[in-house]
Amino acid sequence: MKKVIALILALVMLIVLVGCSKTETPVDTTQTETSAAETAATTESTEEAAEPAAESKGYKIGFSNYSIGNSFRVQMEEEFKAHADALKEQGVVSEYIMVNADGDVSKQIADMRDLINSGVDAILISAASPSALSPVCEEAEQAGIKVIAFNEVVDTDNITCKLEQDENQYGTIGAEWLVEQLSGKGNVVCLNGVAGANVDIVRTTAYQNVFKSYPDIKVLSEVCTDWDYAKSKEAIQTLISAYGDQIDGVYCQGGAQAQAVIDAYTEAGMDLVPVTGEGNNGFLKVWEANLGKGFTSVAPASATYVSAQALNLAIDALNGKEIKAHVWCDMPIITNDNLMDYVRDDLPDSYWNATWLTETQLQAIYG
Repeated sequence: MKKVIALILALVMLIVLVGCSKTETPVDTTQTETSAAETAATTESTEEAAEPAAESKGYKIGFSNYSIGNSFRVQMEEEFKAHADALKEQGVVSEYIMVNADGDVSKQIADMRDLINSGVDAILISAASPSALSPVCEEAEQAGIKVIAFNEVVDTDNITCKLEQDENQYGTIGAEWLVEQLSGKGNVVCLNGVAGANVDIVRTTAYQNVFKSYPDIKVLSEVCTDWDYAKSKEAIQTLISAYGDQIDGVYCQGGAQAQAVIDAYTEAGMDLVPVTGEGNNGFLKVWEANLGKGFTSVAPASATYVSAQALNLAIDALNGKEIKAHVWCDMPIITNDNLMDYVRDDLPDSYWNATWLTETQLQAIYG
């Protein structure tokens, strides 16, 4: 009898032990589910903040610039660096690589291939040639790299996105304003940008189309001065020597060009003629200085923050967000009515007036 009782007690203890071992499993499962929920919530908030997925250590970004040959392109690079550094602090960007081709198409193609081989997740490119850089941009896209062409875009549509200012509108605005100032009749000279660059091509075509609509508007000369002050001043001095008072108006693609024209006319002791401009501080300051003489102009403002906007588009694309294949950058228009809202007498001529840079960053660059 005692043996039977002992056997029963042993069976009861075994059942209890088995039951106790099973109660641990739901606790582990609950912990796993809670962790998954937290991870999902973290991932959701991360996506809303345009950051990479939780398991990522940040995106590696390539920046291919064709040139920093003028102050616009220098500030544009600064806009990119400031924004990229901010995203590095947030963990969105792990590192970025910047390359500059110094206006050499072959070098930019080589730069692009170097970026592809470096394992970047996205490349931002401002292209020296819309056609010559298209194939290597397609190579990058085929390699799984997001490609954002901005400012100076490429011809191909087989990339992630093109971000640009409406350069056709830019060229049209200045030309139509000049025609209005001349009452549809007169001789003009034109200072263009970098020969072969997409921006120059589109702006030039736009103003030529406007002038062709007015048979009494005669274009005396068109000169490429790379949007550079010194080259533009030399060019307009040569044109003044050649044509003198025959010049009734000057079409300038860029702000430094327009500033050079006003300075050249002033130094020559000649009355100012109508001159188109751009939202560059040097030009806006001489515009302001000549308001009392009746000078007026029109200045589309090219935004140097286009590089930072391109970076935002790249991050969105890498995070799986749907972005448009073609995005237009803002383009404020400066006139006599709003000139004082843009001109900065405390900053140098090289400052560009449509910016995302903070006052602290501006002072670090220009102060």
